Amino acid sequence: MTLTTQFLTIITMIVGGVYLGAAIQTFRRFEKTWKKSPIFSYMIEISFWLLQTLILFYALYLVNKGELRLYILLALICGFALYKSLLESLYKRLLEQMIRTSVAIYNFMYRLVQAVIIRPIKGLISILIALIIWIWGIILWILILLLKIVYYPLSLIGKVVWRLTPQNVKKFFANLAGIYSKIKNTISKWWKFIRSKRG
Repeated sequence: MTLTTQFLTIITMIVGGVYLGAAIQTFRRFEKTWKKSPIFSYMIEISFWLLQTLILFYALYLVNKGELRLYILLALICGFALYKSLLESLYKRLLEQMIRTSVAIYNFMYRLVQAVIIRPIKGLISILIALIIWIWGIILWILILLLKIVYYPLSLIGKVVWRLTPQNVKKFFANLAGIYSKIKNTISKWWKFIRSKRG
């Protein structure tokens, strides 16, 4: 390994230590969102450290083909210590500002989508429903009107036919109606009797 490669490796690992400190700070900041589920929390924790290991090893592979030396670990620790001593408070303020900005942008976009897309669609649907109900009311009104128009002459014809019907035919229909009424009353009484026995 050449001197230039060693120097690049040390610088890379110092930067990697700073990055690791910032990554841990960011991870801990959002940790409360998944802390309620222990199993999910363990999975996230393991995935986080595996990801950081892969990122740092990939950076190391780019500068020295992945050779591990003691000074590499020391450079990583120095970078992390640099972050904790000089950059942590600054990054924390920057992270909080980024979170507030992101939340503000999200709220703005949410309100924009509600105002431009969701509410007009809801209004359009309400108008369509009102229009369909109005059209259906007109159709029902027309049908009722047509039924009334048809019913009136039919009722007149029925009255004329009934007046011209012979008396013996009228008596037949009257007797038939009486028989039907008696059958209906008998069935009703039997049904009430059966229900009272069941009770």
